[in-house]
Amino acid sequence: MESKSFLVKKEEALMRADLFLMKKEVLNSRAKLSKLFLNQKVKVNNSIIKASYRLKEGDRLSLKKESQQKEQVLTPHKAALNIVFEDEAFMVLNKPAGLVVHPGAGNKDKTLVNILLAHQKQLSPGSSPLRPGIVHRLDKDTSGLLLIAKSKASEEHFVSSFKSHKIEREYYAITLKPPRPLEGEIASWLKRHPIHRKKFHSIKSFQTGSKKAHTFYKTLKQDKSGLTWLQCQLKTGRTHQIRVHLSSLSSPLLGDKVYGRNKISFAGNKALKKEISQLNRIVLHAFKLKLTHPHSKKKLVFKTSWPDDLKPLLKNLGWTK
Repeated sequence: MESKSFLVKKEEALMRADLFLMKKEVLNSRAKLSKLFLNQKVKVNNSIIKASYRLKEGDRLSLKKESQQKEQVLTPHKAALNIVFEDEAFMVLNKPAGLVVHPGAGNKDKTLVNILLAHQKQLSPGSSPLRPGIVHRLDKDTSGLLLIAKSKASEEHFVSSFKSHKIEREYYAITLKPPRPLEGEIASWLKRHPIHRKKFHSIKSFQTGSKKAHTFYKTLKQDKSGLTWLQCQLKTGRTHQIRVHLSSLSSPLLGDKVYGRNKISFAGNKALKKEISQLNRIVLHAFKLKLTHPHSKKKLVFKTSWPDDLKPLLKNLGWTK
């Protein structure tokens, strides 16, 4: 069991206990938080309370939550790997959409990590026992190039390179509308949404729990339907960064049901309408990765084209690059 406690400040008095804990980002799910109250794992001044309890200044709120990672054991899962590059230090993989990178809440097996274990790949320790080899992530529905470390030394090199922005990552994206302006940069702070805990939102200045995010973008092609092909470069690598930033420009990603849902004008193109109706992913693809080899220090650039599942859509739009 993992224990946490908080001292209620003057400005936090009269808040409901559940909303107080949501603000503290104790859990990323309201359902899980409700379960803690139902299981009598939340106390104030050592007395069990309900979620609706109104806090007072000076209250000591404490809770105990299950530590899931300590209980979970990684199991190999047999599936194909698309290896772009591999040597004794690291691998670059071309991840398909729909594949989760590592185990977590709701995804205990059949992740990329489980597949790597089935291939008997040597992996670095990672930031936790459930993340061997992982030095950065792609969202489940994002495809493209992913870096995997095979030794502790390689992992330390890449983690340091990411922190100092020495690894370059570029993405292709198709949005529902062209951004305004058509080319530019977005710098903001990203913070988990206070109500919808699986979402992030962009804010102009720092707040507790927020992280700086910086994206460069430019428009490559436009269609009369409004669909727009963008090239995006990350200076930082925050969760949902491109999705949130483009949505903040009223130019959400095609297929993004979390940050999008805008209507499209198909202009009589029934084939395009059919392609989009069958889409079961967001249209975001990590096509370029530029890094320095951890041992030789040689500059390396890896590229990949659009994945096969998106090529019919691109062909219909007349975009063949």
